[in-house]
Amino acid sequence: MTSPLRLLLALLAAGSLVSSASAADFTNEQLAALLENPSLRHLDLPFLDAPKADASLHVEMPDGVRLAASLYFPEGFNPATDKASAVFEDSIYGRGEDASTTAIDLYGKAGMVVIIGEARGFAASFGSQQGFNTSQQTNDEASMIAWIAAQPWSDGKIAAIGHSVSAVFADSMTGSGAPALKAAVIRASDFDEYAHNMFPGGAPNLGILALADELMAWHAGGDCSVILEACAKLGFQPVDGDNSFELLQAAIADHKANLEGSQFRTLVYRDDQLGTSTLGQSGGIARIDTVRAGGVPARVAASWMDGLTALSALDRFRLAPDVPMEVVIGATTHPGGLDADPFSTQPFLPASPSAIEQFAGDVDFVKRVLGGATIARSVNYVVLGTDVWKRSEIWPPAGVTNRLSFLSVRQLSAAVPDAATIDYMVDPSSTSGLYGRWAAQRGKPIFYGDRRTAPGNRLSFDGAPMDADQELVGSPELCLSLSSDQTDGIVIAYLEDVAPDGRVTYLTEAILRLLHRKTAGAPCDPAPGAERSFNRIDGAPVTPGDMMQVELPFYPVAALIRQRHKLRLSLAGADAGWFDGLTGDVAATWTVGFGADRSRLSVPLRPWSN
Repeated sequence: MTSPLRLLLALLAAGSLVSSASAADFTNEQLAALLENPSLRHLDLPFLDAPKADASLHVEMPDGVRLAASLYFPEGFNPATDKASAVFEDSIYGRGEDASTTAIDLYGKAGMVVIIGEARGFAASFGSQQGFNTSQQTNDEASMIAWIAAQPWSDGKIAAIGHSVSAVFADSMTGSGAPALKAAVIRASDFDEYAHNMFPGGAPNLGILALADELMAWHAGGDCSVILEACAKLGFQPVDGDNSFELLQAAIADHKANLEGSQFRTLVYRDDQLGTSTLGQSGGIARIDTVRAGGVPARVAASWMDGLTALSALDRFRLAPDVPMEVVIGATTHPGGLDADPFSTQPFLPASPSAIEQFAGDVDFVKRVLGGATIARSVNYVVLGTDVWKRSEIWPPAGVTNRLSFLSVRQLSAAVPDAATIDYMVDPSSTSGLYGRWAAQRGKPIFYGDRRTAPGNRLSFDGAPMDADQELVGSPELCLSLSSDQTDGIVIAYLEDVAPDGRVTYLTEAILRLLHRKTAGAPCDPAPGAERSFNRIDGAPVTPGDMMQVELPFYPVAALIRQRHKLRLSLAGADAGWFDGLTGDVAATWTVGFGADRSRLSVPLRPWSN
């Protein structure tokens, strides 16, 4: 008898992933085995076979530091006589690595020149990096844009593009004041590097912090600065003419002065010093005033399940209300090629639309803006559990009503319950899995499967079955009356869909480090959206035994909740592998309080229509 794994592998190789196996059939080992299929990697990274650069060179900055860049001209383009618009991407992963997530051929077919640069302190660029996405880097990018605009082949119109970290840079470029910058494509970005990436809800994101360690160690170059043979193993691309790697070795010698990746782990607050700046001074949210003033039209692409990229896109839409913007939120992996809809019962399906179609939309956006088109503000999003895409000019969309439920013993109730409490001991083995939203930005695919099988013990509360199909769209919010026997810790709240047959589907979650629970207004204010500074002045250690009102805004989502399905709220104090409990070897014990003005859940719903 053919196992579900062998069947999936065969179907994947044949280009089809339709199978009768249920989600509960797949173990972590089977999912990991699926990832060994090379066709899956090419599905998720459709630009792995990037073309060879037409030219690679160093560009000198105003302070004399030389930054590496690769140029890709359209087929048949003569830079001595022809003119074209250009797109510019800034990289810290290396020009060759970022070429694998850049639609070079698509932009080339549209008649545009592609330039991929490397930030100072990285790969073949000289200089050192003393922070993350500092003002110095944005100044460098403005200088690169000016250099591109001054080239004899340039028509003076440039778009900033990026994916992942390079999209964070593209976002900041829109506030750089560079006159030639006319458009931006910001794909899978983190608008707030502290709260949307490294420290969601103030809790250390162990996967991303480990990535920072690895990345900075890689750019330190190991023995490349002294042993020639070591340079070839790094994967960095030298500029043209540097056949003996002398320039690369000299650049890597500069990188020895870079910020160490381990310094990110020492941060607790947004305003903690990190080299010459803070995480609070990096990213688009830190430069929102200049982003607004620049008014550069942007296409911001994200996924409901890819880290907090959807939250980043919607925060940018909200905080820059006058900037022309197309927000596109799908249900894909970080590169965009694989499906990430948690309602899927099969792992690692091809995304729809495909990654090629998604990136083609980026190219079309740039063509429209550079051609003089007016960009209307809109949020275009897929509804999880369906193949339906919707469009709204406002967020949340019109017609949404916040449905209030009160927590009682193991239930969500429309009526206010009698005063009571329940105790819960945090289970450090509780996990969202190896292939959830927090794994996405580590380059892993996404598959939640049936949450009935998720390891660990959580404190759960079930609502009543829906009496009609509903669209859950926006950001639910939890007000939790809670005490702990520890002075710190994290609270993770999961919102899940429970089908009549018992299948439990992940929808979204909220995370908060209790040290950062202080809000700008009163806790659990009726107005949605807890505003937190995450700054040291607002830190609030927990007094063991004291009851707290803790406000947790869930990450935004759009999902179809079908008739007879129930919503489930599950609470945990750890997510093994991604977020630990922050209480050392001692697991916290919580007391959750019920009754009037205590624990309650607000969920944004509207009647389903397509």
